[in-house]
Amino acid sequence: MNKAKLCLVLHFVFLCAFLAIFFSLGKEDHVRWNLDAIMFVGSLLSAVAWRKLMQQKEHNVFLRYYFRIYSIIGAIVTFVMLIAFGLWLKEKGEKVAEDSDYIIRKVPQGVIMSIDPNLFKLYEKNGIYERYVTTLTSDGFMYNMESVKFHKDLSAVSFKLEKDRKEDLSGLSDSASDTASFYLVLPIHEEEFNRHPQEIDSLKKELNCQEEE
Repeated sequence: MNKAKLCLVLHFVFLCAFLAIFFSLGKEDHVRWNLDAIMFVGSLLSAVAWRKLMQQKEHNVFLRYYFRIYSIIGAIVTFVMLIAFGLWLKEKGEKVAEDSDYIIRKVPQGVIMSIDPNLFKLYEKNGIYERYVTTLTSDGFMYNMESVKFHKDLSAVSFKLEKDRKEDLSGLSDSASDTASFYLVLPIHEEEFNRHPQEIDSLKKELNCQEEE
């Protein structure tokens, strides 16, 4: 296979992979390892390479106009992507904790500037995707998440919220009291979580007793 045909094959492989990823992605989901961006850039670069190799040769009229239009549109999209890349990273959110099955990200509500409190969102790893599960906190205060532990047998996640010195945690929840930090135990999957009320209650008491000590 010559270089031009290889570029042609790679272009359609990358493009089909990108479209498959894009259309199977949920609204709140993420793609792991930035594979969607890699597939798109790969399709664009292979299209540019094909046009370059075929410049001095006769080729299919459809392909000639297809790649001309694709290269123009692709260049515009890439330019926009580069501008939006920083905003996209911020929207995806900083990784707080993860294990082999789950990942928690700290996601500011404001895309351009954070005027709202931070959210902590839980995602489940599913192949190349991070599938959104739930929002762990959404109260109107600023805090950091520490000591995260996934309790898969209880379908629960426990973590400590530590007060941001610039804010006040009073009134956040009953378990918060007026302390600077406290533990929460929240469901990963609600139905399974609700099957273990006694174990969950014991875990909450154990964690918060340790905090008081």
